[in-house]
Amino acid sequence: MTDYDSETVMLRAERRDEVYVREWVNRFDKSAYTPNQYTVLERSNRFYGPELLLHSESDGTDFNYLLTAPGPDTYLYLWAAETDDKNHREAWFKTAEVKVAFADTQPTYDLCPECGDPVQTIEHEQMAALGRCPGPDPDL
Repeated sequence: MTDYDSETVMLRAERRDEVYVREWVNRFDKSAYTPNQYTVLERSNRFYGPELLLHSESDGTDFNYLLTAPGPDTYLYLWAAETDDKNHREAWFKTAEVKVAFADTQPTYDLCPECGDPVQTIEHEQMAALGRCPGPDPDL
């Protein structure tokens, strides 16, 4: 059921990519702060599919979200962080079912001094800084 743009984001998004919500299909928690624009912090490939850790900032306050593809009969789920009194994340709660897309302009990636490819993952950045570049990602 997921639309083409949402599927593309889930398959290709990497750190620093800009994504936005194209459509709010269903809001599960209307009281949660859910902006339209996000930056990808981290991509995790789980057994059941990719998860994107997202970031947004509002009035100097940072917010993290999780974007998942729950299955073939729904669109993507946007999860917000449930935090304690010290603003440490304790859990995620489902806020909305959404359709997303890449923003029109994307940030440029730094080039790896070892292999010359764009540095898109945290692992690649860390290894390149140590002079132990893992080389290009075979999944890309």
